[in-house]
Amino acid sequence: MMKLIPISLFVLLFLIASPIHAQVPEKSNIIHLTGRTLSDTNEPIPYVHVILVNKRLATASDLLGNFNFPAEINDTIIFRAVGFKYSTMVVKDTFAMKYPFIPIYMHEDTIMLKELVIRPWQGNYQRFKQSVLAYKLPITELDRAVKNLNMMDLKALLINSPPSPTMAFRNTMKVYNDRLYWAGQLPPVSITNPLAWAQFFKALKNGEFKKK
Repeated sequence: MMKLIPISLFVLLFLIASPIHAQVPEKSNIIHLTGRTLSDTNEPIPYVHVILVNKRLATASDLLGNFNFPAEINDTIIFRAVGFKYSTMVVKDTFAMKYPFIPIYMHEDTIMLKELVIRPWQGNYQRFKQSVLAYKLPITELDRAVKNLNMMDLKALLINSPPSPTMAFRNTMKVYNDRLYWAGQLPPVSITNPLAWAQFFKALKNGEFKKK
């Protein structure tokens, strides 16, 4: 019994002196952002493009300007809408809540247009009519193409052009199947078959029906 006491004390002292490692959960870098896009007068701006530059992702606010999406710390977010200046925000690790509500105020972008002066026609109606009729529209590339390729030339090219690979394959397979189908018997006369008429005129042109 006296020998067990020093061993027990040694084990007890070892447990007390050893640091106790507890599994501390790591702090998540993901923050769920929720907010609303507003104008200078606190009016909601609908359908604002929300772009996460670091992730190359994008979303948009709804009709009331509300948006919500997850983001990580140090992500750069750009808010963009037509008629408003860009608004940029960097996600910082200083939010008090994990689901913060952030109002995004966007300022109107004023676009200065050049002055346009509209004046009445200086003259009578006849001069206006002559000017309109004498005006010649600029010739485009399409106009040149239509002028160079008239319908007769296109029709001649269509008639003399060889069949496409698809049509040639279909015609060949049809002839091959007809031969197999009518093997051992007389095939019917295809009066309405254009291929038969083409073969007939070709044979007639070559003089195959002349008496030898």
